[in-house]
Amino acid sequence: MAIISMLIKSYLVVLLLRSVMTRQELYFNPIGKMVAKLTDPLMEKLLKLNKKNADRSTVIFILLATALTALLYYAMGGMSFVISAFFAISDMLNFLMMFYIVSIILGIFAGNGRMSYFSMYFNRLGSFWVNAVRAVLPIRSNAVAVPAIVLVFVFFTVVNGAVILFMQHGTDFTFVSSSLISSMFMSLKSGLLSIVSLLGIYIWVIIIRALMSWVSPDPSNPVVQTIIALTDPVLVPFSRIIPPLGPVDISPMILIFLLYFLKNMLLRLIGMLL
Repeated sequence: MAIISMLIKSYLVVLLLRSVMTRQELYFNPIGKMVAKLTDPLMEKLLKLNKKNADRSTVIFILLATALTALLYYAMGGMSFVISAFFAISDMLNFLMMFYIVSIILGIFAGNGRMSYFSMYFNRLGSFWVNAVRAVLPIRSNAVAVPAIVLVFVFFTVVNGAVILFMQHGTDFTFVSSSLISSMFMSLKSGLLSIVSLLGIYIWVIIIRALMSWVSPDPSNPVVQTIIALTDPVLVPFSRIIPPLGPVDISPMILIFLLYFLKNMLLRLIGMLL
C-alpha cells in the first residue's frame, strides 16, 4: 500500500511541475523533456488537453489522487470508505504541506548558477506562499523563505485540524472547545512529524553526497546539481570546523551522526509535548 501511495504522489509531483513549465520548456529543457515524456500520454493523448487546460486541471488531479488514495485505504486498510476518505484527505494535506515547503527551500537556489534552470520550477511552485508573505512583510532577500515555510505549515495544520475534527464529529457542531483543541494538537503533531521526516530525507541526501565523492559524477546532471546545492550550505562550513584525517574527510560522517541524533531528540520532544 505504501509503495502504491508513493507512486501516486510521485506522479502528482510530476504533474505539478508540468503546471509551472512553459510549452517550450517541456520540449527543449532536459527536465521538461522528462516531465513531458511522463505526462503527455495522459494529458494530450488520453485526455486531449492542451497546455492551458491541463494547467487549469491541477486541482482536479489533486482531488483524483486523493480519491485513489482513499480507495487504496478502503481496499487494503480494512476501514469504511468514509473513514478511508478522511484519512486520504489528511494524508494529502500533509503531503502538500511537505511539497510546498520543499519547493520554497529549493526555490531559494534559483539564482545558483549550478542549478538555476532546475530550481526555478520549484521557485515558481512556492511563489504563491512567498508572495503572500511579501504582501505583508517587505522581505526581498531569501530570508523570506522562513516566514513562507511557517505560513505553509500553519495553513495546512489548521486545515488538517478541521478535517480531523469533522472526521470525529461530522456535522454535529455541539462539540466542546476541548475537541477543537484536541484536533488541532493531533494535526500539529502530524505536521511536526512530517517536518522531522524531512530531516531524515536530508540525512540520506548527505549520505548520497558523501558517496558521490568516490565516483566523480557528471556535474551537469540536474540530480547531482541539486544534491550539491542542497548540501554545500551545511557541508562547506562544517568541513572547516572538522579537519580531515589525512586524505579522508570525516566531516560528512560526523554531520550525519549529529543530524541523526537531532532527529531522534526532536521525535522524543514531540512525543513528550504532544
